Amino acid sequence: MKLAYMNLGCPKNQVDLETILGGLAGQATLVADAREADVMIINTCSFLESSKKESIDAIFDVVSARRENPDLKIFVAGCLPQRYKEEAAELIPEVDRFFYSVDARQTLAQMKKMLNLAAGVGRRRLLNPKHYAYLRVAEGCNNRCAYCAIPLIKGNFVSRPMADILAEAEGLAAAGVKEVMVIAQDTTHYGADLDDVSLKHVLKALNDIAGFEWIRLLYTHPAHWSDELIDVVASLPKVVHYFDVPIQHISDPILKRMGRRVSRKDIEALIEKLRVRMPDVALRTSIITGFPGETEEQFIELLDFLEEARFERLGVFTYSHEEGTRAYRFKDDVPEEVKLERQRLIMRQQDDIAQELNAAKIGGVIRVLVDEVDAAQNVAVARSQWDAPEVDGNIFLPAGVLQGEFYHVRITDANSYDLSGEVI
Repeated sequence: MKLAYMNLGCPKNQVDLETILGGLAGQATLVADAREADVMIINTCSFLESSKKESIDAIFDVVSARRENPDLKIFVAGCLPQRYKEEAAELIPEVDRFFYSVDARQTLAQMKKMLNLAAGVGRRRLLNPKHYAYLRVAEGCNNRCAYCAIPLIKGNFVSRPMADILAEAEGLAAAGVKEVMVIAQDTTHYGADLDDVSLKHVLKALNDIAGFEWIRLLYTHPAHWSDELIDVVASLPKVVHYFDVPIQHISDPILKRMGRRVSRKDIEALIEKLRVRMPDVALRTSIITGFPGETEEQFIELLDFLEEARFERLGVFTYSHEEGTRAYRFKDDVPEEVKLERQRLIMRQQDDIAQELNAAKIGGVIRVLVDEVDAAQNVAVARSQWDAPEVDGNIFLPAGVLQGEFYHVRITDANSYDLSGEVI
């Protein structure tokens, strides 16, 4: 059987597809083009209206490819069918099968049954360079932020048993993974539904696994950080001093309307604790502009705060009015052009901050992990401990280094988001 695939969405989606492809290993040959395949798997996203449109467009692109390959079976998994269980098959009848489960192993079992393949799961097939991998510790979310569709798609928060997490981690380390990134809809909530287990236990156990050199913590909710967790991450040598802490806004009325369960005071206290405990920490955050009811004064408060806080990494999204969410009942009263202008103002300010922070690194020496090497172009792409793949900046080096290896480099040049250096 010849199999093609397409993955859309976040790293959590990627882990699902990696699980499915790993389970089909040995029973399917991967091909790059749907026109050459017997089966095409499209792993979709529908978190925002834009991602839903991207997923639907991708499905119809593959449907068009079936004109040249009429025997092609089209399988659609991921967030789109999970969010629209009742409507998906009716709206897109050209798809041979939608898979609705949030459990990738259940989806894999259903696919194998349809294709008359042997049962079994197998080891994940990584879709990124083999020296790093994402490790999901939970599924679903209980936060119920007013704007967010995740609970509608993934359901309530469910922690994975710690034994399962560590067994998968051991397998990743044995396969040569050096950087493991801990993910969930809310990693800091891990263990809230289990007895006597929390994120600190997972991190301590991962820190003891031979082979791992960097452990990165993504998708943390500011309401679920504790002083104890801060002390643990500061004490573990393999946990990199980089934390993804989406704050979304800083105005108390907006935070309350969003259902974020933190105040400006809470956010400021958390930032201070992290920076005092780990002076070299890099914090990534995300912001939403144009949430219903956001006034010009509240936006200026946010802009001023971001200038003071000087986040090392920052992403900005315009508010998306998502059906089924609590905020969908609110009047979407900030015009789209105002949302976009506010987004531009934040990013313009952040460009200046990022340029200053990066310029200060020139002449310094940092440890990097090489992600790609292009000998023909005489360039290698690396990252520091303060950069996650795909979302943060790169460090460009001359070729002559090895993919998946660590080096110490001296920084020679900088722009707003990327650095250049030389191996020393």
